[in-house]
Amino acid sequence: MEREMVERENPMGVEEPDPITSRSMSGALLIASLVLVGTLIWALYDEVYGRRPWKAMQREFVERYTAYLKRVKPRQATTEAALKQSPEYRKLEQELMAARQAVAPRLREIDRELAEIERQLEAIRPVFQDARAKIGALTYEWEVAGSERAKARKMREIEEAKRGPFRVRLIAADGEGKNEEWRLTFDELQRRFLALQERKAQLVSERARLLEPVVEIEKKMNQYLQDNLVGLDQKQIDGLLRKMETFKIELKQIHVQDGDLVDRCISCHVGILEPLPLTEQIMGRKAFVSHPNPALLRIHNPERFGCSPCHGGNGRATTNVVKAHGLNKHWLWPLYKPENYEAGCVQCHFRDRVLEGAEVFNLGRDLYELKGCVGCHRYEGYDRETDALLEVRKTIRQLNLERAENEREIRRALRAADQATDDREARRLYALAETLRVKNSQIADRLEQLELQAKYLMQDQKKVGPNLKEVRLKLRKEWIPVWIENPHAFRPTTKMPRFRLSREEVQAISAYLWQTALRDPLPTQPPGDPIRGRELFETRGCLACHSIGEGAQTIGGTFAANLSRVGEKVNYDYLVRWIHNPRERTRPYCPNERRDIGPEDYAKRGLPFRFDLNHSKCPSCG
Repeated sequence: MEREMVERENPMGVEEPDPITSRSMSGALLIASLVLVGTLIWALYDEVYGRRPWKAMQREFVERYTAYLKRVKPRQATTEAALKQSPEYRKLEQELMAARQAVAPRLREIDRELAEIERQLEAIRPVFQDARAKIGALTYEWEVAGSERAKARKMREIEEAKRGPFRVRLIAADGEGKNEEWRLTFDELQRRFLALQERKAQLVSERARLLEPVVEIEKKMNQYLQDNLVGLDQKQIDGLLRKMETFKIELKQIHVQDGDLVDRCISCHVGILEPLPLTEQIMGRKAFVSHPNPALLRIHNPERFGCSPCHGGNGRATTNVVKAHGLNKHWLWPLYKPENYEAGCVQCHFRDRVLEGAEVFNLGRDLYELKGCVGCHRYEGYDRETDALLEVRKTIRQLNLERAENEREIRRALRAADQATDDREARRLYALAETLRVKNSQIADRLEQLELQAKYLMQDQKKVGPNLKEVRLKLRKEWIPVWIENPHAFRPTTKMPRFRLSREEVQAISAYLWQTALRDPLPTQPPGDPIRGRELFETRGCLACHSIGEGAQTIGGTFAANLSRVGEKVNYDYLVRWIHNPRERTRPYCPNERRDIGPEDYAKRGLPFRFDLNHSKCPSCG
């Protein structure tokens, strides 16, 4: 049956070729092998180099930094040699030589005696340690013995062991003389060992006391070089060169255990912690620059704080810049842009009102207060008297540190200017020194003001906006909706924001304020002389706080309100009373009774209605 079916399918009896044995697969296998080998090569390259771009960056950094150090070293050597020839440094050298000569005889005696003591200790120490260990073991066996007989036997062994004798072989000091040999009991051995140790401690202490003047002068010499040398000295540069010679290409990371934070930023930004100022112009790449504010790193050690808490970004990522800087859409904390570098300060310093070196941070804080945000949005550090006093004291400390740093910078600038080979650079450095002197003078004036303020500080901050209960007495009715609709159209410098209310909402708010305000009558004031008033306004000190005019025509201070166009909004009778006594109120508020008090409350007590600085007590509660 099967044969018939085959014959029907192949009536000619022609045998069909086997596709496996009759067709070559070498081409397909070759292509597959090449693809496999290519994939393997690509995978190895991607694993070793593609996913580790920091390796090439570290090699490039070592090459560029080494070349820069070799260029800097001769120049620094010349500068350091010139400093060492200065009269101040030579004087310190002479003082150092005199101090060393004064203590040299006694130091030689101490060193000889210490050498002899050390020779004896080297001979006694191994013998004493072995003897003490043996007797200690016997003492333990005596303590754990179960019977009095066993204890007595162990005690005899201890006494026999203490009798020794213990042989101490003392080799001659010069190695050629006659050696000594001591035969000592354990007690004698112990006394001699302890006596040598005690004498050694006395001599070491005496040696340290003798060298105190020498060490102090050496510190002064090092400090002189540090204060006057612009940059590093030769030893420090040599140390950096040795560091580059032994630099290990590896993944470098910071692990902050407290927050379980891992930052690998320094794998690419290798120069960020270097003591020399490294710029993009010097190193050729922006990634190799040093931190622009080394003083900030001294109080924010990266080993303790890491990098990403302050700067943002993904500190763990190292495969490419986009991921490392957190610029991909899946990372929630991207690297801060230059204009927002100080945003990271808020994470720790959210309670600080003023932060040294953070101009944008401080400006934001100032705007938050000056623009009236604090009136609605409560935030830590605002509207508190204690905060004000703490900030004054903190500012005093910061200014003192700044003044000291400026003094050091002045000395460095003058020294560098004297040694500059370029007249333009010398003039720049002299100008820098003069600028710092002027700045220190300003700091001194500021410190005097702050110290006086800290002594007498009694701050009472009022709310951003005024009390609106006297709106009906103070303002013109038709002016209120104009102001509520757009305060900046009337007064561009006002703190009050524009709420973009509808016309109906503006009218409703205006009606509410007018109808709920006090309705007490104001005393009618006689008309005044505007010409005489202008003369008084300009000569009696009003312009010290207030200003008049708008735009470029504004004159006066910025502490208090601008009084231009005040006649458009204020009732004349109220304005006269306000100028005469700003603290006078139509109905003062009593915090105990939690209500406004008026003439009727004073009349009940038989008192005249009078409220000012000298008469500020409530007639009802006193």
